Amino acid sequence: MLALHGTPGSRLMFALSHKAARERCVRLIAPERPGYGLSDYRYAESLARVAEDLSIVANAYGLDRFAVMGVSGGGPHAVAAAAAMRDRISLLALVVPVGEVADGELRLSGFHRFLFKGVARIPWAIRVFFRGLRSMVFKSPDTAYRWLMRGVCAPDRQVLAQSHVRASLQAAIREGLRPGIEGAAQDLRLYCAPWRLRLADIDVPAIVWQGSDDPVVPPAAAYALARALPNCRLEVIPAAGHYWIFARLGLILDAVVAALRADAASGGATSAKQID
Repeated sequence: MLALHGTPGSRLMFALSHKAARERCVRLIAPERPGYGLSDYRYAESLARVAEDLSIVANAYGLDRFAVMGVSGGGPHAVAAAAAMRDRISLLALVVPVGEVADGELRLSGFHRFLFKGVARIPWAIRVFFRGLRSMVFKSPDTAYRWLMRGVCAPDRQVLAQSHVRASLQAAIREGLRPGIEGAAQDLRLYCAPWRLRLADIDVPAIVWQGSDDPVVPPAAAYALARALPNCRLEVIPAAGHYWIFARLGLILDAVVAALRADAASGGATSAKQID
């Protein structure tokens, strides 16, 4: 399975998934997008352009049919990958995804309007925002984490208070921003602009998992994305926020296993390297 990290983030976001994935015989491949972690920055004019990189990754690993998961800011990139490789995707798994926030009909909170409709449309503002975040992450990581905790709901705070979750999330963000802010800035620019993807044509099995009380990404955008994908099931996690995935990794991986087995049973050429 290709697993796409959030914004900002890195391959290390999925460190906590390793044990659960091995127990289920799922092979996790977590590429970093351009400008994050170990990946060199390269300008992309669209989500479709980034999907070309993911096609190259899939080919390099010899993946025939596989699942792709996008978490938070990785969601738009997972959708783009499914659009580019429809005949190879067993499951499109979208976990608290950023939806098409450029949609003018969405009702957004004040924070979401500020970030997705304001900051995201001004290149210098994007850079100021992420430079400030990067500085805080490296110079005062405890302050950065307290700032993160203040902006989430009570269930999220319970998850984020766990020492192993804190260590993993801090490491993932720090590694993602280590080379600079170009990857994060590009993410925000791409998914806050019109995606120009024909969602109605992405007829692959898909699931959207969305916390009903998510303060980080707009739940309404995730719900609209689920409606736009023709073969998608929406799973709303009641009273959950944005970070519930760290407590319920098994829920996602079990769905992936079920999809891969169903695909194999129906004659799909699911790679034996992904699931035994």
